[in-house]
Amino acid sequence: MRRRWPLVVAAVAGLAAAGYAAAATVVVTLGPSGPQPAVVTVGWGETLELVNGDSVEHGLTSPRPELHADTIAPGATFTDVVTGRAGPFVYHQTGGERRDGTVVVVLSGTVSLRAADDSLLYGRRLRLSGKTTPAAPVAIEERLAGEPAWHTVATVTSGGDGAFAADLPLALGGRVRASIDGGQIRSAPVAVSVEPGLTLKAVPHRAKAGHAVRLRARVRPRDAAKRVLLFACSPTTAGWRRVARAKPSAAGVAVFRWRAAYGSTRLRATVQRRDAAPGFSARTSATVAVTGTGTPPPAKAKHRPAHHC
Repeated sequence: MRRRWPLVVAAVAGLAAAGYAAAATVVVTLGPSGPQPAVVTVGWGETLELVNGDSVEHGLTSPRPELHADTIAPGATFTDVVTGRAGPFVYHQTGGERRDGTVVVVLSGTVSLRAADDSLLYGRRLRLSGKTTPAAPVAIEERLAGEPAWHTVATVTSGGDGAFAADLPLALGGRVRASIDGGQIRSAPVAVSVEPGLTLKAVPHRAKAGHAVRLRARVRPRDAAKRVLLFACSPTTAGWRRVARAKPSAAGVAVFRWRAAYGSTRLRATVQRRDAAPGFSARTSATVAVTGTGTPPPAKAKHRPAHHC
């Protein structure tokens, strides 16, 4: 079972359109003796500028397709925002004798994520917030119940103070996390459960004691529960007692027929954890009251337990 809903991300003041807004720049000069300096260290998301300081054209080739140029005219600059996997890689200066240079891509920083709630009612949005490097692109990822892999559902850019936020409508329970630097630095995963929507209606609300009352419980989404239980509480019971159970229809509706007891009875529907579909947790509906009319039953001499509903 898989549902995809739009993700709303909240931009924080001072965001960059893409990449690190205030990322450092590392400059390399291309010349007759090759790239200078020959080895440079560049942080993920930082800018690498290769300036042709020679009097002839040069080019660039590398195992990374983004670092490639057929020609760079004398005095011209080739610019690349460095992403991809961390670690060293060799590139080649062409035009004349081939010369090699090395770029070492390093990761830095951390990313954290927290959820406003650990349980979410189906159809509502989960508020996420976190902290990371200022003006950094942050991927919001989820792995819902039954899924083998993580999926990126959106990217939001952190503000000048490193804060970011997103509103995520989870279709199923699962885990969420945030990642930076192309998924190479991740937050701890946050577990969130999803409760199915559950409502209960009674027709009629007043009935002669002993007559049938029809109750309808509706589950959202319709396949979120395999069974719904009906509980009742009245002056003749010691708290809540299960009085019926039903299997939801293909439309997600469970129908109960319950015989009204004299006096006021409160009823509620419940989806227990064991009856919930994978990815959903337990849920209890709001209560409804049904009044049984007619002749009251004879009082019993024995002590009745306290009435708690």
